[in-house]
Amino acid sequence: SAADCTAAPIRQLRQKGLLHGEVRRVEHADHEEKPPPREERHALNDDQQAALSRIAQAMDGRRHETILMHGVTGSGKTEVYIRAIEEAVRYGRQAIVLVPEISLTPQTKQRFRARFDRVAVLHSHLTGPERNWHWRRIARGEVQVVVGARSAVFAPVPNLGLVVLDEEHDASFKQDSTPRYHAVEVARFRAAAARAPLVLGSATPSLESYYRATTGEYALAELPRRVLDLPLPVVDALDLRIEFRDRRSRGAISRQLHQAVVEALRDGGQVILLLNRRGFSTHIQCPACGHTLECPHCDIALTHHRSEAKALCHYCDYETATPTHCPQCSFDGIRFRGLGTERLEQEVQQRFPGVACLRMDSDTMRKPGSHERVLGQFRDGKIQILLGTQMIAKGLDFPNVLLVGVINADTALHFP
Repeated sequence: SAADCTAAPIRQLRQKGLLHGEVRRVEHADHEEKPPPREERHALNDDQQAALSRIAQAMDGRRHETILMHGVTGSGKTEVYIRAIEEAVRYGRQAIVLVPEISLTPQTKQRFRARFDRVAVLHSHLTGPERNWHWRRIARGEVQVVVGARSAVFAPVPNLGLVVLDEEHDASFKQDSTPRYHAVEVARFRAAAARAPLVLGSATPSLESYYRATTGEYALAELPRRVLDLPLPVVDALDLRIEFRDRRSRGAISRQLHQAVVEALRDGGQVILLLNRRGFSTHIQCPACGHTLECPHCDIALTHHRSEAKALCHYCDYETATPTHCPQCSFDGIRFRGLGTERLEQEVQQRFPGVACLRMDSDTMRKPGSHERVLGQFRDGKIQILLGTQMIAKGLDFPNVLLVGVINADTALHFP
């Protein structure tokens, strides 16, 4: 276009040796977002200050040390991370911050971008150009903080000064598909090679990390109090066996939870409902012959996804059309049992008509930017009820949420 001609004459000139061609990498994309309002420093309590001092001592001596930060929910672990990263930046080094869920990445990114000028984000939902742009900025040392899911542990940080794993107990830090790795162990090797401290934060540490801390292999920093000494939330455990003895009780939402949702919405608050099973029904069975539809590869019951009219295996991604007749005896009264987020969404819409409700699971969050969009709408109050799988239960912070309901909480004990 610059020569105002087609490619044919240029190609002929190159063949005659009158022009020389070369390939250059030209970066013209700018995927940086508008920075959020600057956030002021928060005062640290004695426990936070002690934890920060332990991390700062390791950075000052340029020595590797793994520190388990065991703090209750709301104890201010993130503020300690930020202060420690400020120390690393002061030394001219960079930091990597790993979070377990991709849904946490946007919120964590915003928190860090409110305190640091140059933050890069790495996760699986980035487009190719976005990933390339961030990767090259990191490799050139232009980034102060790298925030991302487990794969961000491989970020090409040139002068690593600190590695942080938030919610270190979470199973999503372990990748089961090839190449298999555990981000916690990879982070230990990277931090040791860079002579940098590794901070593992959790309110419920993994058994192996807590054991290593109690035996002295890890340093232990305790944050037993919430910031400003705020009380922990009240937790009510409901026995649904008693609830369902009353024939008036039907569906996934108990009468007590229903009333609590009504009161929270009436007070202008928001509600989060957690059900760690996606799909519509978790069990497809023929009542005539007892045949259960199972995955031919995993021998695990297939889950019915009503919106797609498919039966899926959530372990190997095998899928088939949901049958209308039993594949064994051809009975046409096949039953769908069990509860998934798709079915819960339907019940919420029926029970609370006119209330803005949105489902957040891996079925609805496939498009790039969908996590940021949904969480932004919920933060802005455009969504009153947010329901979904574990991606809505990992450290999200919404001040206007007055109620959190966990549906069928004990089913997590019986996953295959």
